[in-house]
Amino acid sequence: MNICAGIVLFNPEIERLNENIEDIRKQVPMVILVDNGSSNLEDVKSLIYDLPNIILLENGKNLGIAQALNRILRKAQKEHYEWVLTLDQDSVSTDGLIREYRDFLENCSEKNIGCLTCNIVDRNFSLEKRETGFEDIDYCITSGSLMNVEITLSVGGFDESMFIDKVDCDVCINLRQHGYRIVRIAYEGLLHEIGHAKQINLGFRKWELYNHSSFRRYYMCRNASYLLRKYHNGYVFKMFLKEIFQFFLVLLFEEDKKEKAGKSIKGFFDGFKASPACSKG
Repeated sequence: MNICAGIVLFNPEIERLNENIEDIRKQVPMVILVDNGSSNLEDVKSLIYDLPNIILLENGKNLGIAQALNRILRKAQKEHYEWVLTLDQDSVSTDGLIREYRDFLENCSEKNIGCLTCNIVDRNFSLEKRETGFEDIDYCITSGSLMNVEITLSVGGFDESMFIDKVDCDVCINLRQHGYRIVRIAYEGLLHEIGHAKQINLGFRKWELYNHSSFRRYYMCRNASYLLRKYHNGYVFKMFLKEIFQFFLVLLFEEDKKEKAGKSIKGFFDGFKASPACSKG
């Protein structure tokens, strides 16, 4: 079972990237880096200069995370890898992550698994976790996901028209619509951070504030509308409503409200106007 890893780069914090690479390159025979026009690319090159089995692919400019992920998939396929672990540049995998994924796949008789994920430890707060065994889920984030290369490419890969944000949601929906499973195993395999997040008490529950930039707010809202137009299902509708609620949380609790509100509203309208990409059947 051939497994490699891939990391998308855009102005990475070098010390964190070094930690990321050092942890994963002990577990896989090859790490594929795709750089989206980083201003500190020379620092990246210096970091990996004498490291074996590191491939750096340069886009020259920021073409979006979806394009970079597809480039990782195609390179993994060309190098004859069956699976690729996708990582954010600031995520750090635990030492046993690939071992746990490999053990699960070797003991699983079913062949329709499109993606594996694990329990994720957020530096700000914990995400939903499973304590034992494994379970089928609707969605997982890209970082820490073990993607079946052939299957993911066969359904069209990542939707490059989305650029950034919710590209992971799209590929998960697409995989499930084609009959493939998204499975989470009960292993804490990734240390991750989603924005500069904090929790607030509102009503009878806690809500998360991520303090994303206005640029990110645009694509979050744009792609929520875009996915609603693309798929027309209950899961995406709930996600869209959650993004609307998040919009009001931004207005109430975050800084730069006017700029973020303007970008969010524009994003919602632009997403409904965009023509959805067709997934392969």
